[in-house]
Amino acid sequence: PRTGSTLTTHHLSNLLGGSEENVTKDVESAQPPHHYTLRALYFLSINYILGVGCLGIPYAFAQAGFMLCSVILVGVTFLSYLTVLWVAESGARLEQELSTKEAKSSNEIANEKSGLISIFKNKEHDYINENSVARRYEVIDLVSYFLGPMHRGIYQIALMALMYVALLAYAQVFCGSLGALLLSPGSATWEIIVPQVAFAIVVLPLSCMELDEQVGIQSLMALVRFLAIFIMVGGSIAALVLTEENPNSSLGLAGENGDCNIYTACFSGFGVAFSTALFSQLFQHSVPGLIRPLQSHQVLHVPKVFGTSLLTTSFFYLMLGTTAAAYFGNNTKSSVNLNFANFLFGLDENKIPGFVAFLLKMASSVVVMFPALDTLSVFPLVANTLGSNLLASCPTGLNRLIATMLLVKDENAVLLDERRLINFWRLVAAIPPLVGSLWSTDLSFSILMASVAGVYVAFIAPALLQWVSYRRQLQTLNEGVMASATTPYSGWHSQLCFVGPVLVFAFFALIIVLEKLF
Repeated sequence: PRTGSTLTTHHLSNLLGGSEENVTKDVESAQPPHHYTLRALYFLSINYILGVGCLGIPYAFAQAGFMLCSVILVGVTFLSYLTVLWVAESGARLEQELSTKEAKSSNEIANEKSGLISIFKNKEHDYINENSVARRYEVIDLVSYFLGPMHRGIYQIALMALMYVALLAYAQVFCGSLGALLLSPGSATWEIIVPQVAFAIVVLPLSCMELDEQVGIQSLMALVRFLAIFIMVGGSIAALVLTEENPNSSLGLAGENGDCNIYTACFSGFGVAFSTALFSQLFQHSVPGLIRPLQSHQVLHVPKVFGTSLLTTSFFYLMLGTTAAAYFGNNTKSSVNLNFANFLFGLDENKIPGFVAFLLKMASSVVVMFPALDTLSVFPLVANTLGSNLLASCPTGLNRLIATMLLVKDENAVLLDERRLINFWRLVAAIPPLVGSLWSTDLSFSILMASVAGVYVAFIAPALLQWVSYRRQLQTLNEGVMASATTPYSGWHSQLCFVGPVLVFAFFALIIVLEKLF
């Protein structure tokens, strides 16, 4: 695949009025920075996956039992790995088709427009941003290209529902945590918006940054996640070992009424475990943005990196779920960090030195504040992805109008500032949830509605993309149009025999979520 420029050299030279030699230098200088490595991809993938939802994993284990919940989690992880790579493969096939058509005739590609093609025009030359589409496509572009306008509309509605509710939830988590620390019940009206303003000051600039520009902060937040999970896992194990008499009388019991063995299976908690696991590994909609900054020699390692990321999160989920649920039993809270408030890891405060008690309480405070810290990392990632998809789905005419208002002019030429247009849509994604968090307090019904949308985004759309794009690629191969049926992401997972089971799973998941909803 192309590592390429935002625009072709020829079209840039026409647009800017310079020589192709000078424009080539500008294009080369615009290549993705080399500090976006496979390690950065791993940490960013971890940050996309490990949201505050991981705090609900122990509750799922406590409700469904270790054996049943583990089987569900492993199964969902495997299917997530398939669908994540199917999105990457479909994107590579889009690039291959556009490259083939470009080589055959530079004019024919104009008929394959998506939301990111031909946004800008100057007076003398129309240009088609082929490389921009090939490298800056989003999942909605793939859905539109391979599945048609009907699925494009469904995907856009589902994605917006899923991600706007997620952004609203993240804003509420942070603002609620900060408000509990800073505000009193009788606070003035202006004081109530202080948490939202503080949150906005941090996350809005981050939301407008490209992923490769967030490597430092996201790597740091990934380490904070690891630390918090380590404290919860280590603390639970220590408490199990050190506590002579566990205060949780329901230890060893699972289910809503404590009528099952926590170490086996409790099918009364199947719905909770299934819905929790279903969205614990969801980041399919973010795949194009994650792989876009990679250099061409790095893309061959993407399946291994995504697989390692999913295995890492699965390991964390299994360790956290089993240890925390083993200690807290049926008293495990739906957000397990609340179980760690003033937690002393099984030690008696009256029998340990004061500085040890202080350190233990500091460690437990890190866990309690984990959701608030986590949102500072996840919110910009989600807003970044949603903004890029809004840009891709916006009608070309409206994008051109907005772009005209955002263009930077100088004495010699009109410079295309695509970054400003992208940032405009990222702010459209980020600001409404911040404002909505001032009034919205009950998210339970909205989150369930978003869960219905998540099934389509995470499983149905990727499965249909793989089926259509793979068969289309085989057809062009048989016609001699393309020389190869493989992509940099191809492997055993590329076979169409997996598509049917994934779709069956998706519809089963939809039934489970709808049953919980109604």
